[in-house]
Amino acid sequence: METLQNITTAQYEIINLLSCINKDEDVSELKSVIVQFLNSRLQKEIDHLWDNGTLTDARVKAWQNEHMRTPYKHAR
Repeated sequence: METLQNITTAQYEIINLLSCINKDEDVSELKSVIVQFLNSRLQKEIDHLWDNGTLTDARVKAWQNEHMRTPYKHAR
């Protein structure tokens, strides 16, 4: 786990803001807001990749058959 010496300024600011939250329902609501924020950022990046041609229908269709699982070796 990272120590406070290794966190970014943004992470430090979030930690300070979180000191005001002490109810479980507030934590749940905050998580929802953060997920919405990250989803919006991700959608903007996907749109950018689509607009500049990096992401295409052909590429997305190729992913349907791609095997991305990590091979694990069984210990004997």
